[in-house]
Amino acid sequence: MGLTSSGLLAVLSLLTAACLAGTVWLWPRAAGSGVRAAASRAALLAGCQVAVLLTLLTAVNTYYLFYGSWRDLLSAAGGKATQAQHPPPAGPGTLAASQAVRKVRADLDPGGKGRRTPARNGQVEHLDIRGIRTGISAEAYVYLPPQYFQPAYAARRFPVVLLIAGYPAADRMVWMNKGHIPEDVAKAQAAGRIQPMIYVMMRPTVEEGWDTECADVPGGPQVETFFSQDVPEAVSGVYRTARERTGWGLAGYSTGGFCATKLLLKHSDRFAAAASMAGHFDALLDRTTRELYGGSKTLRRDNDLIWRLRNLPQPPVSVLVASADVGEKTFPSAEKFMAAARPPLVVDKLLLPTGGHNFKTFRKYIPPSIAWLSAHLKGE
Repeated sequence: MGLTSSGLLAVLSLLTAACLAGTVWLWPRAAGSGVRAAASRAALLAGCQVAVLLTLLTAVNTYYLFYGSWRDLLSAAGGKATQAQHPPPAGPGTLAASQAVRKVRADLDPGGKGRRTPARNGQVEHLDIRGIRTGISAEAYVYLPPQYFQPAYAARRFPVVLLIAGYPAADRMVWMNKGHIPEDVAKAQAAGRIQPMIYVMMRPTVEEGWDTECADVPGGPQVETFFSQDVPEAVSGVYRTARERTGWGLAGYSTGGFCATKLLLKHSDRFAAAASMAGHFDALLDRTTRELYGGSKTLRRDNDLIWRLRNLPQPPVSVLVASADVGEKTFPSAEKFMAAARPPLVVDKLLLPTGGHNFKTFRKYIPPSIAWLSAHLKGE
């Protein structure tokens, strides 16, 4: 019986009901003032509480899929990924400059404590980005590789990876605290496994309590425009970034994975590749998204990535789909997306045998996704 199966939840629900009924039936027999009677009553209450707790935890896990299988639960999302790759496509494109407020903070320097220098270890900086088109203001954390500060690379324009977290990403530094981007990236760069790139780490939330799915909301925040135009222009105005679209990529987990893929497909003039880690590919509507599309079926369809692949010309870009065969609630959507892909769009896959929709699993996608993006992006 699977960890997320309806059968397990039904069995636990029946067990809980039986515990409650048994407690009611046995309680009069456990009456009395002795130690034995008190211990019996405590055991009955404890048994009911354990049954209720197990049922609630299983119900929550079944809905959110934190752990997808017993193996996932017992081994903390263990498993070895398999990956298929194709050569990255190339194409022209340009990015303009815009606005951002750059803050160099020593407390964000990876390793910190004054013993490391940017030219040896890279540096994390804080950006306050103000959208010149959308009026949206958001913060970003930017990791600059050591080469960015070295004289030999003074004329180099570096590839950029825009990392978008899942919703709501209450931890504003989730890419660093849980994704370990500075540390893992620095190690991979030092080992020669990836090229030096600039990483722009952001949340998808521009208004607290609202999962906008990176959409241009009718009468609301223009989030798609913000991430596709304002953010690249702001970053380009501050750093030595690649001018061509072939030097710009995206990645994200969960909602961020959907955002990354959507931005790539709809703005292939600005981005060349994207990695979706446990992302969905259809246009969701639920209590967290509110009414994103103003009731327009056409607008919602335009944000449905599977529909776009089936009905519109496909752009010359590359997508990495990272997911799990068992336990990942977005996997059926990923399967439909991969089946609908056709040239010039190229889709690679990174699949775990099992993994729930949680950060323990997301962490397994991040290093190979970064390596994949490194192979698909070009500096200047």
